[in-house]
Amino acid sequence: MDAAPTRLVLVRHGQTDSNAAGRFQGHQDIPLNRVGRSQAEAMASRVAALRPARIVASDLGRAQQTARAVAAASGVEVTTDPRLREIDVGTWSGRTIAEIAAAHPWFHDKLAAGEDFRRSDDGETATEAGERVAGVLAELAHAHPGETTVVVGHGLSLRVGLALATGLGFAGSFALAGLWNCSWTIVEPGDRWRIVTYNAVASSRES
Repeated sequence: MDAAPTRLVLVRHGQTDSNAAGRFQGHQDIPLNRVGRSQAEAMASRVAALRPARIVASDLGRAQQTARAVAAASGVEVTTDPRLREIDVGTWSGRTIAEIAAAHPWFHDKLAAGEDFRRSDDGETATEAGERVAGVLAELAHAHPGETTVVVGHGLSLRVGLALATGLGFAGSFALAGLWNCSWTIVEPGDRWRIVTYNAVASSRES
């Protein structure tokens, strides 16, 4: 009989009020809102059905709340790794995309050109955030072959981390759609990492 595959299930946290308002969160510790809690409950049973052996989550509250929903559905405890945090946007935290674009006219141009730029003078680049996450993914894949690990994190850092881990590189992250709140992505690491499912959701992102 074939050995069980090694699987990483990447889950983005549920919606927050800042998500709904289009505000940068970065390392701000923003809780899930009512929609986000509902999304987490809907997602949890679907991810629990994959029979995870462990759940590893960012230390930020919105990821912890989402991870606890999976824990309640699966009976698996949550462990924490701060390297799974979202990109650090420094002084941009709490500001809207429109506010940042007004203050920095180059913002949308750099995004459209696929440039990797620092989010505020004291923030990170997308590559720096993605490298943190990719390191965690590689460690988990190596340490737990033949098992399923749920990784709960954040939209941009998870997406770029996945692109780096699978060999797509930073440029390849633009070929991947932005992750929906409470979506899950299944990856099978190996000599060549394979994306099995991408950005699946249990219900409408608006419900």
